[in-house]
Amino acid sequence: MVEIKKELKYFWNWLWNSESWLSYLIFLIIVFIVVKFIFLPGLGLIFGTSLPLAIVESSSMEHYSLGGINSNCNGYDICGNCETKSTFFNKDNYWNTCRNWYEQNTNITKEQFNSFRLSDGFRKGDLIIIYGKKQVEIGDIIVFNGGTAHPIIHRVISLDPIQTKGDHNPSQLSVETNIQQNQVIGTAFGRIPYIGWIKIFFVELLNGFK
Repeated sequence: MVEIKKELKYFWNWLWNSESWLSYLIFLIIVFIVVKFIFLPGLGLIFGTSLPLAIVESSSMEHYSLGGINSNCNGYDICGNCETKSTFFNKDNYWNTCRNWYEQNTNITKEQFNSFRLSDGFRKGDLIIIYGKKQVEIGDIIVFNGGTAHPIIHRVISLDPIQTKGDHNPSQLSVETNIQQNQVIGTAFGRIPYIGWIKIFFVELLNGFK
């Protein structure tokens, strides 16, 4: 036992103080194992969901006018509307620009929308904190399995059946019009801005070599 403690102490000292590339590599591997197999499962048990943290990989919830989303727009679009420049939309401007879809397809009012959690949306690269809320409500942002490569994280706009829509999108995706309760992974209750770009950067870098 004494020898084992001595070896572990030596290994930790080498891992923490060595400047070699091998020590950095092993340290990163250990961090990955701890996060993947201890931290995230533990967090999932606490929050009651299999996916306690999710990185936003698209711009479908952004309250910005962006280029390249709508092929029919030569400028910057949001909710299917074309803008002359890239702009951040506050709550009033967002509703004034995007209200038509909500008024035509839902009973959601401006006052209701502004009272929703994360009513100002979120951006690609944000880290979303999720808990396993059983009963979803209109205005909740849920994460659900839509048969796509990655789970979808959009706002609930109807309950019978459960339907969602991305705040930025001009309309719903086909997989959003009839969501079953067993497809719902959890509900968002907070975000950490930009931190997810660390993973997105490396994933996109690796994809560039394929």
